[in-house]
Amino acid sequence: MKFYSLVLGSLLLLSSLGCEQSAEETAGSSKEEKVIVNEVEVDLNETEYSRHTEAKKITYESDGLKVTGYMVKPEKLEGDLPLLIYNRGGNRGYGEIDEKKLSHYLSYWAHQGYVVLATQYRGVDGSEGEEEFGGSDVNDVIRLQKVAQEYDFIDTENTFMLGMSRGGMMTYLAIKKGMDLDAAAVIGGITDLEDFYDAREKLVQDMLLRLVGSPDENKEAYRARSAKHWVEQLDAPLLILHGEADERVPVEQARLLADQLDEQNADFDYVEYPDGSHALFEHFEEVSSEIDQWFKAHMDDNSD
Repeated sequence: MKFYSLVLGSLLLLSSLGCEQSAEETAGSSKEEKVIVNEVEVDLNETEYSRHTEAKKITYESDGLKVTGYMVKPEKLEGDLPLLIYNRGGNRGYGEIDEKKLSHYLSYWAHQGYVVLATQYRGVDGSEGEEEFGGSDVNDVIRLQKVAQEYDFIDTENTFMLGMSRGGMMTYLAIKKGMDLDAAAVIGGITDLEDFYDAREKLVQDMLLRLVGSPDENKEAYRARSAKHWVEQLDAPLLILHGEADERVPVEQARLLADQLDEQNADFDYVEYPDGSHALFEHFEEVSSEIDQWFKAHMDDNSD
């Protein structure tokens, strides 16, 4: 009887250990769950850049939401390529990434030798959740670094970010939240959301009232989205480009931030274009060259 009890006890102990091991294995596998939920090939319009690139529309997980984004890469790969995260401007459906942007601007950067990842932000283009114009939707940008890890042709040791207009604000916010970037570039970026509100027409003000709230009643929400209030947290190498004649984001915002960064002895450069518009498309080649050189100057050479 004693022998039987010993055998039974041993079996129960082994069973218990087996359950613990199974639980550990389950926990380990859950940590490795895929961030990308779905991928669909995108047919690009033929341009001088898209002839040599390919794109996918992706759905990925962010804060438990399914968010829409895009991946654009060179058609032919020769080794791992650096990552460029592109933050679009606009709000909701306005300014969203479409076929034209994929075939031209994002394909241009893929043609330069980057793998481009971009988010539409939550609440847009079939994404779950609600857009917050610089609130928790910043996590949709940060999450793209996890997305990049699921592509074996991306060199995540070289990660760069490019933001335009509202996307510039998202770039500053991602840096503020500790995103690991080798360098970033901003075109016509918002650095003072309250000033942006005051400078814009009623249509834009109504959008901000809906997505952020009133600047009088929600001062902290506006302050939290405005880089001028936390410039000391912008610790990634920054290239700031702005048009003197920017009709949407006053050039004074960029000038002030540049002065603040200079006082901080930050690693940055500021380039202002006389008579330049908001998106600086009339200076496309010059602007693109500035950005590409900035990124390459901060690129790690993994061959050393």
